[in-house]
Amino acid sequence: MEQTIRSLYAARVRGDLDGTVKDLAEDAVFSLNGRGTGVPAMSQDCCGNAAVRESVEQLIGNWRFDDWKETSLLIDGNKMALHWTARVTFVPTGKSATLEAVDVITFRDGKIVDFRQSTDTAMLMSLAS
Repeated sequence: MEQTIRSLYAARVRGDLDGTVKDLAEDAVFSLNGRGTGVPAMSQDCCGNAAVRESVEQLIGNWRFDDWKETSLLIDGNKMALHWTARVTFVPTGKSATLEAVDVITFRDGKIVDFRQSTDTAMLMSLAS
């Protein structure tokens, strides 16, 4: 599980869509805890591999990650919590800031079935405006 998530983020930083989503289960769910932002991709669950892939493709296209660093990683059975930071740039505006996030990820048979990300969505929205 540790290698899977570290590989996922290495691919994400490179902007590698296939590498980012290669370990998702067919019934994977992804959500970014951004209710209240008015942005559907940030506030609604993406369900199923195809929908998650489409959402991740949009995220990679719009949000560049630099200086990604793992702060802590906790594993309990088939779940993990990953705390990380990165320099995040919203590509359309060129605005950047350091972002801190916590991901709660559930695995089944070596594949990611649930990926919940929580971060400072107000900061993200300020970069996008």
